[in-house]
Amino acid sequence: MPNTNLMQQRERVAAWARAAPALDALRHAEIRRSDATGIRAVIPSAALLQKLGVELTAETGLVEQQAWFAKLRHG
Repeated sequence: MPNTNLMQQRERVAAWARAAPALDALRHAEIRRSDATGIRAVIPSAALLQKLGVELTAETGLVEQQAWFAKLRHG
């Protein structure tokens, strides 16, 4: 008798894999339709980051994000 829970999990994964191209296309279309005002509301400005004491560097945002995660983990 096959494990129905495992089969359901595999079907969910397959469903997401089938939906991924359409979801990706929708995400890209929404980004193209968005205006700069909406983007500015989500992304902090350099002035705000400086007020918060975040040093602006030439490093990628991912490196900066990981540094903050490390600070949070280690206090």
